[in-house]
Amino acid sequence: MESSVPPGQHVHGDTEHETSTIATLQSLIVAFVLAMTFRSFITEGFVIPTGSMAPTLMGEHLLLKSSQTGYTYQVDAKGAKLAAMVVDPMLGPDYPLSTISPRTLRPRMGDRILVLKCLYSFARPSRYDVVVFKNPTNPDGDSENYIKRLIGLPNEAVWLVDGDIFVAPAEACDDETAFEIQRKPDSVQRAVWQPVYDTDFIPVHPERMSKAYAPPWSGPRWDTLDERVYRCDTADPSTLIWDEQRLRLSDWTPYNMFSMARSMQARRDTNISDLRIAATIVADQDGLETVFQLDARGYRFEFSIRDGMAVMRMRSQGERGPWSAEQSAEVSMPEAGRAYRVEFWHVDQSMSIFVNGRRAGEPLNYDWAPRTRLEQAFDMPFDAWSQRSPRLQPVEPRLRWSFSGSPLSLHRVRVDRDLYYRADTLTAQATKNATPPGYEALVRSGTPAFGTHPDKLAVLGPDHFFMLGDNSPASSDSRLWGNPHPYVVEMIDDSPFLVHRKLLLGRAWVVYFPAPYPISDNGRGVIPNFGRLRFIR
Repeated sequence: MESSVPPGQHVHGDTEHETSTIATLQSLIVAFVLAMTFRSFITEGFVIPTGSMAPTLMGEHLLLKSSQTGYTYQVDAKGAKLAAMVVDPMLGPDYPLSTISPRTLRPRMGDRILVLKCLYSFARPSRYDVVVFKNPTNPDGDSENYIKRLIGLPNEAVWLVDGDIFVAPAEACDDETAFEIQRKPDSVQRAVWQPVYDTDFIPVHPERMSKAYAPPWSGPRWDTLDERVYRCDTADPSTLIWDEQRLRLSDWTPYNMFSMARSMQARRDTNISDLRIAATIVADQDGLETVFQLDARGYRFEFSIRDGMAVMRMRSQGERGPWSAEQSAEVSMPEAGRAYRVEFWHVDQSMSIFVNGRRAGEPLNYDWAPRTRLEQAFDMPFDAWSQRSPRLQPVEPRLRWSFSGSPLSLHRVRVDRDLYYRADTLTAQATKNATPPGYEALVRSGTPAFGTHPDKLAVLGPDHFFMLGDNSPASSDSRLWGNPHPYVVEMIDDSPFLVHRKLLLGRAWVVYFPAPYPISDNGRGVIPNFGRLRFIR
């Protein structure tokens, strides 16, 4: 019987169907292999589990909005109790707003990040990188992956001094004068400034607050009470003074509002003088002069802009005559009525002036050794400091901002603080695992945290790294870990507190899925906060 299929046409039978199925399976297998290869060697996604890197990176948290100022901020969700007192960071911990039940709020999941796993195969890790690594104290558990900021590099000795990082060659760790402060690059510094005060967020109903409110900046001839704009209507000299009793300049961290009892955290808050003061200035007429003075660490640090010159200088408080150090640069100032932004930085033993986002000249650095820094910051001899209580406070800073030559308005007045790495003490948690020989005294409970005291300096070997969390009050990191897990001791390294090179997974480089929000109670986060897409600095 002849076929009824017309000439030129072909029968698509089982053979072609089988060929198509095999080709699809092969494509899927190839895609899977490529994906796994990419994930294993190039980049991999991770979820931030905790708030140890807040506010740089967020773990599971609540997103709160102040009923007084409209300020939106993140608070650790894992430590939230049934009822908790809400504090607006722009008003400070002394102004509780209301009581909430965190269970009625849907927590946002932690940021999802991408990690470059191959980078350290071609380039050395750099100080202040944000790094993902295997937890040396629990490399195969619920908290097996950690993310911290890389502070200390191989063959270095690290000393945390008044919140800053000092480093010396490992072989010179016994020489205090060999330690030098490690300043953050501008890109990192701008990313880690933490807001203390901002006139964009003022209370709209101060009469409803638990106690009388007044802004921390005030002074004769200045109106700072009712507007988001500070106004002075005279060209005569006038001064704004920061009131430390109204808003303390400390390392208080609002992210820990629920996870750490406020009464406990308040006792431990540490005075801080690494600050950025900024404002947008509009002068009514030409000839405005402005001088900002910061009294801290026994010195007066002065920033001034006058006659087209930006000047930074410093000298011991109470001294007269020449300044001990001075730096100046020409700046182009706008004509009267035009707004311009100024920033005064005092951070990492360095002074800088920025006008409209551009640095004026070179920074003025003062390279104190740790002994000098501690004596100046705590106003006591070094030997007395070394016998200190860990809760000993640095001297409070004093801020004064003076103007003359024109009536003016200040807009978007801000004060920000730097990261502050705390000098805590070790707890029993640091001694849980078997102690490697020779480290028994090093990990004794109650002693100063690793790297925070001349008797407990962090001395790194050729493959060691020192890691710290940006949220220092609530971070388990190289200061506090203690001994490594027995598996790490047996297979990799027995050094306590440190991270071995073999435990590094890669550098975190982008938040690609920020803090997803669940659409149902107890649901998984599915809606990302696209406004927080960002590179990690």
